[in-house]
Amino acid sequence: MHWHVIHTLILKINRLCPCNKTVQQYRKTIIFLSIFASPLSIFAQPDGPNNEIFDLQQVNITASPFALRQQDVVVPNSYVATAELRRSRQSSLGATLDGQPGIHSSSYAPGAGRPIIRGFDGDRVSILQNGTDTFDVSFTSPDHGVAVEPLMINKIEVVRGPASLLYGNAAIGGVVNVIDKSLPREALEGITGEAEFKYGFVSEEKSGGVSVQGGQGGFAWSLNYFKRKSVDYDIPGYAESAFLRASENEEEHENEIFGSLENSFAESETVAVGAGWFSESTGYSFSYTQLDSFYGVPGHSHSHGHEEEHDEAVDHEEEREKEEGSVAIDLKNRRSALRIEWAELGGFFKSVELDAGYGDYQHTELEGEPDDREIGTIFKRDGFDLRLSGIHRPIGDWSGALGLAVKNESFAAIGEEAFIPSNEKHDYALFTVERLETLWGALEFGGRIGHQKLDPTEEPLNNADETTYNFSAGVLRRFEDNSTFATNLSFNERAPNAAELYAFGPHIGSGSFEIGNPDLGKEQSLSIDMSWRKSFGYLTGEFTLFYSDFQDYIFMEHVDHEIFENLYPDAENGGLDILKAEAVDADIHGYEFDLRIHIVDTPEQRFHFDITIDQTRATNTTEGSNLPRIPTRRIGGRFGYEAGSWSLGLGTRYHARASHLAFEETPTDSYTLIFADITYQVDFGESAIELFAVGRNLSNEEARPHTSFVKDLVPLPGRSVELGIRIFF
Repeated sequence: MHWHVIHTLILKINRLCPCNKTVQQYRKTIIFLSIFASPLSIFAQPDGPNNEIFDLQQVNITASPFALRQQDVVVPNSYVATAELRRSRQSSLGATLDGQPGIHSSSYAPGAGRPIIRGFDGDRVSILQNGTDTFDVSFTSPDHGVAVEPLMINKIEVVRGPASLLYGNAAIGGVVNVIDKSLPREALEGITGEAEFKYGFVSEEKSGGVSVQGGQGGFAWSLNYFKRKSVDYDIPGYAESAFLRASENEEEHENEIFGSLENSFAESETVAVGAGWFSESTGYSFSYTQLDSFYGVPGHSHSHGHEEEHDEAVDHEEEREKEEGSVAIDLKNRRSALRIEWAELGGFFKSVELDAGYGDYQHTELEGEPDDREIGTIFKRDGFDLRLSGIHRPIGDWSGALGLAVKNESFAAIGEEAFIPSNEKHDYALFTVERLETLWGALEFGGRIGHQKLDPTEEPLNNADETTYNFSAGVLRRFEDNSTFATNLSFNERAPNAAELYAFGPHIGSGSFEIGNPDLGKEQSLSIDMSWRKSFGYLTGEFTLFYSDFQDYIFMEHVDHEIFENLYPDAENGGLDILKAEAVDADIHGYEFDLRIHIVDTPEQRFHFDITIDQTRATNTTEGSNLPRIPTRRIGGRFGYEAGSWSLGLGTRYHARASHLAFEETPTDSYTLIFADITYQVDFGESAIELFAVGRNLSNEEARPHTSFVKDLVPLPGRSVELGIRIFF
């Protein structure tokens, strides 16, 4: 099988993709990647029983209540295992996942990067830790960090697209489930562990930790400790973009940041312990995690001012002095998790699983210079998340699962930038999924009914009660060439959150003054995904098309300053952009292409080439405009080689220029990132030492993701090289 196979796939994409014109525009780039890889196909082993190459064989427990291989799940899903995590993990969860098909990062700071799936972020993407809520407040603002330490992650499972059927209101865009090392999942005998220490030159990062697991006689335990610390990271040029610098006068250029991004430091410390007891039919496990993080928020201060936007005359030097203060976030999260499994039960249920989490979170925003910081705003969130699900015994040819989900939480914001009022939220839901396995594939149907109640504690705000309904129907078709075709149609509803309903005040994380809309109703969407997957042979991977038709899609729309002053004559907006929550109709569509060419795949060595392409388009059909901060087209390729003690990788990723801008959105230039990794492992019996180096942005290119609220002020780090050691025992 040679390069013409890839070319044939490209022609299929051109015929199938709803973004036909767009794909044609970049066809030359795709063909270049395929031709670049094609000469190496002469080393490939022929397909046959002696060359069984498997991929997409992982079991994804997040995407389905059944224990299914990734290729057999109806909804599009991703699985990031330990080996890939070791070379991709960075200081934030968003940066760690950035580059996966359809997944980007909010790219705010080293301490704050949240995953974005197909352009959906915030409260539309559910972040879970071992199956339950992380209980941080990262969904309220892009400068709020996800309370998960990437060094502690064992694997990550992602559902790309609506997962509200299984995970409720905040999963209309997708789910990211972090499975870490703290919660034992099976009995262990003896002691095993891993230690990692590394140094990163771009920010003088020092990070590392130890994870140890052990057990005997059905008992298992886990001890984990991780710590990281970094200073302001290096950047290729100016912190401000060329577009922003061109709009400023010469006086504003005098003290521009160059070469290093001020206030981009980050440090964190994580301690996690867990214990479990397991028998043939039951399992009980518990964990406790304590995460402390302290990081700077680059790109803005909390002075509420853009001097060029003030109508009144303001002394320029006085205004500049106000903006020189920095902001840092002191984050503390205390989280407990419980997991219970009962298997081989008598009666209606075959097995039952209980997952529960309790979180106590607080972060304090500190303002001013490092030696003289003052408390600005305090955010608190605490509550519990409980999920009980059971696999019932077959009814005829149908197998299925039933579940109950309950979540109660309290949110409080105290201080001058408490733009979201304190509130309590209660969520209750029932869901079911039924699956019919056939000789040719599978059928799957499901439904969920949920109720959300928001109870603001401030007068005169009213309670908000919404009942949501979600339904899905999917088909999986298997073919003789070991490929599958899956399509899933879903109807989804999302109740508005507290910020969308009640917000009023400066939100410096987005550089705006936000206004909620208490008249908002439920957001509804009809979505379809179609995926072709191949898990066997010389060519493996997945190609997905997706489309969502939204009614009453909620987003923050720009409001003219004069209108704001007429509506709220007593309010001070500090010169910030005015955003108000509105509901419009919207279309969101795109594709994801993830292909692996197995050039050589033998027990002695592996040599493969990966191609990843994705694109999302999002349109406000009510007003005939574009939705903001939608990821641009992305094309990437990576060579990977493994032989003996060596593992090497070399790749590149191109991000297209933003050409579909929303109202008041600034342009974003294209950029290309080059990355590489090398690992050498030495075995000592049952122990091993691994030396590794990882390079990112090796061409030292200025990169500004279009998904970032602060892209014009906060570029990605420049040339980055990390050196480290891992010890396995």
